[in-house]
Parts: sequence; structure tokens; C-alpha cells
Amino acid sequence: MNDLGDIYRRLPSEGTLEQLAARYRSAQRDGAQLADRPGPALTLPIPALARAIPAAATASTAIHTLHALPDLEGALPEQLLEIARRNAVDALHRCHRALELDGADHGYTAEEWLPVLYDIARSLLQSARSDSEPPSLVQATQDAIGWLSRSIAELDEGSEEAPSSLAETLARLLAVWIFTDFALRHQPSA
Repeated sequence: MNDLGDIYRRLPSEGTLEQLAARYRSAQRDGAQLADRPGPALTLPIPALARAIPAAATASTAIHTLHALPDLEGALPEQLLEIARRNAVDALHRCHRALELDGADHGYTAEEWLPVLYDIARSLLQSARSDSEPPSLVQATQDAIGWLSRSIAELDEGSEEAPSSLAETLARLLAVWIFTDFALRHQPSA
């Protein structure tokens, strides 16, 4: 695996809104495929977010482990990236569904919030650094969980801030997915 510093340096950070939208749609498709598993349909925003918590926590743990133990060898770094990638899109899909459901209840659409989350994700990617403490993507995954928790509380209270918190959550999950997807696609050839 490339070292993390190299991945951060080569990470595409100047994405246009159209490029980020394409990446978001791709992550959504991946997340929808994971969500097609048997289980109750996500018809209320808070249960959708509650089901996103384990995936977001797993993505955070995998990203943190990858950064905390940078000298891992063999297949483990790639496995950690794949775990983080898969769980980030799972959480992203569930959070997007919560945004759609809340929007239907409160007269807005999820699409109205997409440019906001793209701007946030672009900023996160532009400022991504492996030498910060904690490294940027570790912080982003931790922050995603915090914003996710805040979103649940705001939805429960009927707060008008809920869509903004969901956009913050989604932006961080998108940044994590872009990082992991890029790292997995740019592995050195064996």
C-alpha cells in the first residue's frame, strides 16, 4: 500500500460541484446496494439515522486503525480501507434517506442540501493532511459521528437545524468515501 502521506498528497481536492455530485451519486448507489438487505424499510428519519450509527462507528474505527498503525503490511491496510469504504457508503445512504424523509415532512428536498454538503466535502478534502493531529480523515470520521448524533437529537426535537446537521454528516461521510475509494483505486501494482 502507498504510505498515507502519499495518498493525502495525491487525493483529488479541487473537485468541481459536478465531480462531487458524480462521486456522491456513486456512493449513493453503493450504499443502496448494501441497504437492499432484508430488514424493515426506512420510513422514518430517526430510525434511518440510528441504523447509520454502527456503520459510521465501524468506518471511524477502520480509518483510525489505518492511521494509528501506518506500518501495517500485507492485505490488512487494504482490508481496513475496504471496511471504511463500505461502512461510509452504508451510513451515507441511511443519512441521505433520513434527509429525504425529513424533507418530505418539512417541505424541503434532499437535493436542496446537496450543494451545501458538496461545499463542505470539498473544503474537507482541500485541507486534508496526514500530518495534522489527528489526521484529517480520522477527524472527519469522528466528526461524522458527532454530527450524526446531533442530527438525531435535532430531529427528535423538531429543530429546523436538522437538515444542516445532516448535510454536515453527509459531507464528512462523502469525504471519507472519496479518500478510501481513491486509496483503493491507486494501490501500487504488485
